[in-house]
Amino acid sequence: MAINRAAMKALPIQGYLDYKGIDYTTEHNRVRLVDHDSCVINTDKNVFFWNSKQLSGDLGDFIAAYEEVTPKEAWVRWSEYGRHYNGQDAADKTKYETHATTDNYQFNWQRWRTAQTTNNSENYLVNERGFDATFVQRLENADFIKQGKPRQDRQTKEWQKPAILFPWHDENDQVVGLDQQGIEINFEKYGKRGTQKKVAAGSDTRYGYNFRTGNGADQLIVFESPIDALSYAQMHFTEPQNKNTTFLSLSGTDHQKVLSQLDRMKQLNGHLPKQLVLAMDNDLAGFKAVAPFDMLQFEGMTNIRQIPTQGKDWNDQLKAHDLAIKTLTMAENQQQLAALETFTQQAKSAAKAPATDDKQVAQPQRKTREQRRDDRKDKSRERNEEIIKDALTRVQNYQNDPKEVQNYLDFVAQGQNYSPRNTLLIYGQRQDATIVMGYKQFAERGIQVNKGEKGMKIYGAPKNLQSIVTPEGDRVYWRDATAEQRQQAKAGDLETRTVKHYPIETVFDVKQTNAKLDDLPKLLPNRPVNLATDQSLEHLETVYQTLKKYAQDEQHARVVDQDQGAIKFLADHKPMTSHGVAKGATVINRQKPDEPTIILRPDLPVTDRIATLAHEMGHTALHQQSDDKIPNGVQELQAEMTSYVVLKNVGVEPGDISEKYMSDWTNHLKEFSDLKEKSPNLITDVTRASTSITNYLSDRLTNGQQITYARRAVPNIQPTAVQMATNQVTQDQANETKTRGQAR
Repeated sequence: MAINRAAMKALPIQGYLDYKGIDYTTEHNRVRLVDHDSCVINTDKNVFFWNSKQLSGDLGDFIAAYEEVTPKEAWVRWSEYGRHYNGQDAADKTKYETHATTDNYQFNWQRWRTAQTTNNSENYLVNERGFDATFVQRLENADFIKQGKPRQDRQTKEWQKPAILFPWHDENDQVVGLDQQGIEINFEKYGKRGTQKKVAAGSDTRYGYNFRTGNGADQLIVFESPIDALSYAQMHFTEPQNKNTTFLSLSGTDHQKVLSQLDRMKQLNGHLPKQLVLAMDNDLAGFKAVAPFDMLQFEGMTNIRQIPTQGKDWNDQLKAHDLAIKTLTMAENQQQLAALETFTQQAKSAAKAPATDDKQVAQPQRKTREQRRDDRKDKSRERNEEIIKDALTRVQNYQNDPKEVQNYLDFVAQGQNYSPRNTLLIYGQRQDATIVMGYKQFAERGIQVNKGEKGMKIYGAPKNLQSIVTPEGDRVYWRDATAEQRQQAKAGDLETRTVKHYPIETVFDVKQTNAKLDDLPKLLPNRPVNLATDQSLEHLETVYQTLKKYAQDEQHARVVDQDQGAIKFLADHKPMTSHGVAKGATVINRQKPDEPTIILRPDLPVTDRIATLAHEMGHTALHQQSDDKIPNGVQELQAEMTSYVVLKNVGVEPGDISEKYMSDWTNHLKEFSDLKEKSPNLITDVTRASTSITNYLSDRLTNGQQITYARRAVPNIQPTAVQMATNQVTQDQANETKTRGQAR
């Protein structure tokens, strides 16, 4: 039977990723692997590009590269997937249908929406990337960087912070493309990089992010990313007027961009630059990217290699405050590349090689080791699940004690970037936790976890695992299935299903590390305001207006706070309290239940308005359309808890209000804990609702000032040493799923 190679090549690589449970993120018409973020699949062309390994091709090439198998074995796996794919329903295949090609799509800078403010970009570049604030402001004034608009993720519907835009300018100063650098730091979502990074669709690939000093004619310095180029420039070009240098970012490792830039420079200046500096990363991919220039040398131009002496790239060096540069010849680059490739190959061979044992043949010995490894994994998973179970039980028991509940809500108010479930788990294992990250996240910031520290267990981002359903109805993961079960599944005799698997990961508190006081500014969550030290009416009013905007934009609620008839309405429809007429209420129109109205007394001082509005917003989020029979007292308790977290988060100590909370909690906690089946969800819902509100505040406020869209004047001073902020670091977490219950 003839092989239909065209049909094989048409099999979608993205479908194979789903088939194998390989995690990826979606970027327009591309998907990017999570565990190897330099590997990108163009879904329109159905080809992959693995930049760090200089590999590309079709699905067969991808299988050989990713799974490290021979072309023959890759063909076998390719064929197996083909049978699986062809056996799917037509509806299941539609998500992999290629869209109209984007080859003819022309990048249009005029269509890009940019913000007039750059506060978020500044916070990220200064606090997270270590740039000097004055240097960043100069880049903004020169339009070398722009800030995009917040956008909604197409899949998760979560709102994401605006990305930093790095426009590519051609020789006529027209913008022909751009890099997008996300500032939302989420290692669970974006893998080891922690942020999203991509090139805008339709960008002219002959260009890259570029800028120059002087006339730019004497020297061309090449980098892998805009951040690296700017890091190098800040460190070594503080007085650039006497240096005619062009900086070029490849947005990867494509050496063709270098050749295009050299050609443009020759046409513009009448000659090639005197020196080509290849400043790619200090890793295997960087050395591979430089390798072609050992052969591509031009008369009158010297090629040299430069690498940072601290870390992998120039931004690592900037954050280390080290100006040293290591310069290599092309021959030395080739020698280092050969050594790295040899070391990498030896490491892979050692990992794959079976242990020698004269009493056993190789294959049984290898299989026995795999079994022992799986046994260790199973035992580790069992231990970790027991830790998680104990933590959740501990938190559930805390719910009977008003003081413990208050302590937990104080913890939530800190604004940690974790899901409600993981927030519960962290608190259940370490109540004094303040700044929590994984080992690698701390290491990325130059901080080491102390030797011997015991971490906390949380759930990581879900992964898709394929399972087989046995005739008895049991589910068996593909990795645990027998050869016979796999064969039956491939033949369609056994049902296969894809299930979500949540790996258990380890995190540590900052007190378990060697972090110093000077390190805290880059670790602390972003505080939306500083009302703890400055409760000016202006600041309080800004917080209130931002809360009001959240209610209107996110909850579709109309807030009535200046109607003099509100007091009579509340007196007629709400029970009197110890303080007289109720301060607020939420009204539901039966004909438009999704558009509630929040009514507040117009005579409330601003602090009471903040607390009352947050309380009613808690009702709107939790109880507006709930079918659950949650007692009124418990609903009030949840709304009070939401209000408490919001006040603590913005720096307002509840004071007398706290005593009222404690009294209410004491009265209603028994009713709360009696709902045993729903009890964990009730506290989780409070966590989700309050975190959604505090994240919104954090995204739009900074140090008491609302983020506005007005350019700030830049003082004419020279850049100084990197100044780390003392009270902020960008905290990013898009609004979690908005749950609504029946409003009060």
